Amino acid sequence: MLDSFRGQMRGVSIFIVIVIGVIFTFTGIGSISLSGAGSGEVATVNGEAITEKEFLLELQRLRNRIRSEDTSITPEELNDDILRPIVLEQLIGNAVASQTALNQGMAVSTNMLNRMLMSVEAFQTDAQFDENRYRYFIRSRGQTNSEFKLQLTNEMLSGQLFDGYRLSGFITNQMLLSVAELVFQIRSYYYLTVPRQPVLESIEIPETEVKNFYAQNRSSFQSEEQVSVDFIEISAEILARDVKADKNEIAVRFRDEAEIFTPSVSRRAAHILLPDLNRDLISEIMESISVGKSFEDLAKKFSTDVASAARGGDLGFTNGSTFPESFERALEELSVGDISEPVITESGIHIIKLLEIEQSRFSEEEELPRIEREIVKERLDSLLNEKLSDLRELSFNAESMVELAEQVGATVSVSPLMTRAAGDGIGSFKSVRDAAFSDEVLFDGYVSEVLELEPDRFAVVKVKRHIEARQKEFDEVSLDIKGSMASELADIKLRNLGEGLISRLELGETVEQLAKSDGFQWQVVLDADRTTTSLNSEVNTLAFSVVFAGTKAHASFQLRSGDLVIITVNDRQPGNYAALNRDEQISFKNSIASSLLNRELQSYHSGLIAAAKVRR
Repeated sequence: MLDSFRGQMRGVSIFIVIVIGVIFTFTGIGSISLSGAGSGEVATVNGEAITEKEFLLELQRLRNRIRSEDTSITPEELNDDILRPIVLEQLIGNAVASQTALNQGMAVSTNMLNRMLMSVEAFQTDAQFDENRYRYFIRSRGQTNSEFKLQLTNEMLSGQLFDGYRLSGFITNQMLLSVAELVFQIRSYYYLTVPRQPVLESIEIPETEVKNFYAQNRSSFQSEEQVSVDFIEISAEILARDVKADKNEIAVRFRDEAEIFTPSVSRRAAHILLPDLNRDLISEIMESISVGKSFEDLAKKFSTDVASAARGGDLGFTNGSTFPESFERALEELSVGDISEPVITESGIHIIKLLEIEQSRFSEEEELPRIEREIVKERLDSLLNEKLSDLRELSFNAESMVELAEQVGATVSVSPLMTRAAGDGIGSFKSVRDAAFSDEVLFDGYVSEVLELEPDRFAVVKVKRHIEARQKEFDEVSLDIKGSMASELADIKLRNLGEGLISRLELGETVEQLAKSDGFQWQVVLDADRTTTSLNSEVNTLAFSVVFAGTKAHASFQLRSGDLVIITVNDRQPGNYAALNRDEQISFKNSIASSLLNRELQSYHSGLIAAAKVRR
């Protein structure tokens, strides 16, 4: 039952559509240049300026985000007339949110900010914070360290504001019951399947029609222009094979760091979060703990902190400043394995368990590998920058890729053929295809500028082979034309057949009678829910999309396979919230409440923006 319930919960979004803007996200944005951007204002929000640099940075981030989601989009297609208003409204919304958070007494401490930075995977090497990766990320964004930290602080303030708003929300019982009736609905239906393949095979396309189509659309049948390139690639991965750290250097750095190391204590906490001071529920939980019931199981059952509840209440480590002051004080008074009395914070009521105490130490076992990685990374960065500098300088006037490769200590490779739209290997990078088909490289024979493929991975290219586009002859495309024409006619015949079968059903024939008379397969489905796993999931989803008003309802659909399906829905039973067990009810209520609150959150944010003094 619970597995089925969880599956149904994943489908709740089908019925409740939430539109909420993303405040900021960590996305790779590539290298950008803001050297021409001044400190001029593009807008002010309650007297606080949004600078031209901020605006251009966010504009570039949006461009790159769109292109990462659809690689077919070219830079030229990203119209600034459309993007610029979107970016400006986003920045205004961000400023309003962070200002509101500050006005409500919220704050982000230095420790909180540093913990956030330490947790970002993009800034880690082997699960450890990597200062070089962090610095590279900032540089690639065209920001200073202080600018980036200010931006991140504002993001965290916005998060605090919206998290606090979410905690204030609620859902009525009537609303809960109404949604449950829809989500957990049960349907019974018949369906028959009309295979597409026999219909397709029955279609004959005369040769004259194929020739006429070719003659009328001759210009559409062009082979794509193709190139292959010689390329030289320089990357951290390639260079790393020859970069080593000297043992004496490792030892010296270890001693230097050991001298300035300051030990610290971290505590790993778990909690059960309750929304209010429900003394009966608190007594029930504390009594369960006293008789030996698992704290982890109780957290999963009762805690309203969904994220930590899934981990048995585990919140991870704190150095004393992660959680509210009253929470941290209570935690410090516990021994490992002890459980606190209820602790009150702005988030609710916490029952806290101390899981582990970790005393930081500076040991050779842990630190020497890290120091070695850091030294290697430093040397690798230096070597990479040196190689890139040489490549940029030498490739500008290079005539021979072989000589260029020898000068920078690399090798020349050859790519497969690529088109302007797609390619394999190095041709899978749009920047490579754009460079290969540029006038300077394709027609003038120059070596491309240095292209950044990925972080710490670069290449230059030179055209090796060029195959021009040409008109395809009839014999090359006749089979494709015939297949396309037959496919289109088959779909038309199927749709007409479906309309005829629906008409017969509406006149009183049953699905069973239709199937037997016309030689189709038919199936009966009884008491199915939206996630019944024993059924054809595509057909089942379509069956729940049929409008049913209390009598039989019929509909036809073309499946992803191309086959036609005719569905007759015979019965519908509303979902029953009361039939769910306690765990299922809590999970369902939290899910629905979260969805509704997100919708309300969007409205709340829009209201804040409307009330702000904004000058564009």
